[in-house]
Amino acid sequence: MGNAMILFVDDEKDFRFLSIRQMKRNLKNQQYEFLEAEDGEEALALLKGGLKPSLMIIDYAMPRINGVELLRIIDAEYPDLRNIPRIMISGYIRHEEMQRESQALKCTFFEKNLDADFYIQLCRHIESRIK
Repeated sequence: MGNAMILFVDDEKDFRFLSIRQMKRNLKNQQYEFLEAEDGEEALALLKGGLKPSLMIIDYAMPRINGVELLRIIDAEYPDLRNIPRIMISGYIRHEEMQRESQALKCTFFEKNLDADFYIQLCRHIESRIK
């Protein structure tokens, strides 16, 4: 099996950079590739171009197309991607609503931050979902 492709969608460029660097450190014994999108529109363009990710990490709050809208579009237009593992992240405090929406869209929800424990938990979840 080749490298697993993780699509990371977040409008904060610095957060994407730091997160991918930290995840690569934590996943160093595994073969993972990361592809970035700065918003839902860019993610959809990648999917339209044929990208078939092994897992998606999607920020909840983004301009133009937020994470929930993005997943609803993916479910409607890319039925072959409905069962790909999904992680919704957010740093905002309306967690209960976000968690309900995430569960309805078959996502695991993580509170977004730069704490080392966040990345440890996130990477453990990634490893458990990609075999």
